[in-house]
Amino acid sequence: MSSISSLVNLSSWTGGINVPSLITSLSAAYQVPITQLQTQEASVKTTLTAWGTLQSSVASLQSTVSALQTISTLNNRIANVSNSAAVSASVAADAPLATYSLGNIVLAQPQSLYSQAFASADNAAIGNGSLQIQLGSGSITTVNVNSSNNTLDGIAAAINAAGAGVNAAVVYDGTGYRLTVTSDQTGLANSFTITASGTGSLDSLGYSSTSSGASGMVESQVAQNASVTINGLQVTSATDTVSGAIPGVTLNLLQTSGSTTLTVGNDVNSFVTSVQALVTSFNTAMGTINNLTSLNSTATSGGSGVTGPGPLIGDASLTALRSSLLSIISSQGIASSSGSAFTSLGSVGISLAQDGTLVLDPAALAGALTVDYNGTAGLFGQVGTTSSSNMLYVGSTSSTQAGTYAVDVTSPATQALVTASGSFPTSGLASAENLTFTSGSSSVTVNLTSGSTLDAVVATINATLGQQGLGNIVASNVNGVLQLQTSGYGSGQQFSVLSNVASGGTGLGTTQISASGTDIVGSINGQTATGNGRTLTATGPGVALGLQVQVSGLGTGNVGSVTLTQGIYQQMGLLLGQALNQQSGFISSAQVGVSGTITNIDKQITEAQQNATAQTALLTQQFASMQVQVAQFQSMGQYLNAFYNTANSSSSNSSSSSS
Repeated sequence: MSSISSLVNLSSWTGGINVPSLITSLSAAYQVPITQLQTQEASVKTTLTAWGTLQSSVASLQSTVSALQTISTLNNRIANVSNSAAVSASVAADAPLATYSLGNIVLAQPQSLYSQAFASADNAAIGNGSLQIQLGSGSITTVNVNSSNNTLDGIAAAINAAGAGVNAAVVYDGTGYRLTVTSDQTGLANSFTITASGTGSLDSLGYSSTSSGASGMVESQVAQNASVTINGLQVTSATDTVSGAIPGVTLNLLQTSGSTTLTVGNDVNSFVTSVQALVTSFNTAMGTINNLTSLNSTATSGGSGVTGPGPLIGDASLTALRSSLLSIISSQGIASSSGSAFTSLGSVGISLAQDGTLVLDPAALAGALTVDYNGTAGLFGQVGTTSSSNMLYVGSTSSTQAGTYAVDVTSPATQALVTASGSFPTSGLASAENLTFTSGSSSVTVNLTSGSTLDAVVATINATLGQQGLGNIVASNVNGVLQLQTSGYGSGQQFSVLSNVASGGTGLGTTQISASGTDIVGSINGQTATGNGRTLTATGPGVALGLQVQVSGLGTGNVGSVTLTQGIYQQMGLLLGQALNQQSGFISSAQVGVSGTITNIDKQITEAQQNATAQTALLTQQFASMQVQVAQFQSMGQYLNAFYNTANSSSSNSSSSSS
């Protein structure tokens, strides 16, 4: 009996166990190492973010520093005029420093004509025929006038549609309607004639310089070139813009009879602005480094405001980068020019704060630039100076090293040149002559009138070629002989000229004459150099590789030297480039290492999660199996209990009956 009772009691002992709660508690225990791994991963991800922040900040500094490579050619010239109402000027970076006196200004103007007065602009027929318009010595444009367009309005519209280089309009002067015709562009080369032929009053719309007002239109404004005297020398231009007269300077003439002083100087303010950009970028990068390596950094808190040790604190490579940057800033004689009073950034107004950031004194920097522009600029960027006025430093590359290099010329650059075979006729051209100029795909014909003097021929050639897009070919009077040459130098300067007159004219003849320039040939620092026009570029291996110098004049042999100084840009650029190198830089290497750690932790988390899932499933299965067995025991206990009770009841009844 006791055995059966025990079995029955065994079937009831599980009734107080909360199986799901027990499984949940055991599963939570399996999650503890996963949570620890996730916490570790969050910390490592913070470190990876810190490296990314550092990379971005250092890359920004590198970009700013790279701009210093050519700081001496960026915004380093400014044009100042004493009378801005008379002239405005723009200046290129390589314009020579100088002062010019400008005066006797004459503004360019177009030619303008007007006709006699007519009673109507659109009702009265003027006549039928044609108008032949010739602009300068260019081709003739014919405008046909017939019954469809023979009113003043119709003739004006037909002229405008013809594209003759003039603009026509009808103006009412209070008493009648007049046709006005004006050249589209200013300058002597854009003067024009109108030959009218036909019926009615059409002949009255003609014009030539010899018959103005006699039987045709009246000239109300003559075509006129702009002109200005530069240090007493008169310079002319077809427009109010004068370029090429002063190297690197473009003048815009604004006031007739005006005068002013033009000074081309160093643009100190722009240079100070460039340095301020460097200081700002440096301080941003240094602030990032300080925050990431500080004991009280905000980089770890994710913006929560809580401070703690920086995620990159104690990193030896980052500490070395910071020390090297500060060393470059504080070093003496970074790249100062020989004899310069400014040998450090401190001497030009840049000091280091206690936290390693920079402090700029703009006034001190401006003062240093005013005293010694090149010497000061040499502390920051790449500056080239030459020993001769016949040489100009053009540029260099990141491969060029600082130093002084000799420039040797084997043969100088030349222009394309054509000289007439003989002296120009003193009495002028015996007959009309046409010259056809060809350069590349462009061809221009210059029409010369009979009796033209050499100076008139020169003016006509230059005006026509300038108007037709071949202004690089310039005609001149050289001791009574016509000479043609390109304004540029080198093998790229090519043209040919052909006359239709064999003799008694310009002396060019009916056989086409071709000419081309040659490139400079020479070397820099004894290294092979390639010539392009007047520019020599060191292309052979050596320390001067990439150095470019422009050489003028006809001298050969050693023509001087060029000195290249490279300031903090080279040292700092090299340092930052090494740190950011994708293959060998410590920032990239650190990012790869940290990313690998995150990948490994992710793998461990995945494995731990899989293990926890498997263990939980096993527990669930085991408890489910146990519950099945308990249920069986309960069923058996109930059966035995019922059987026992039935048997016991039967026994009791039997005893009662016996009694």
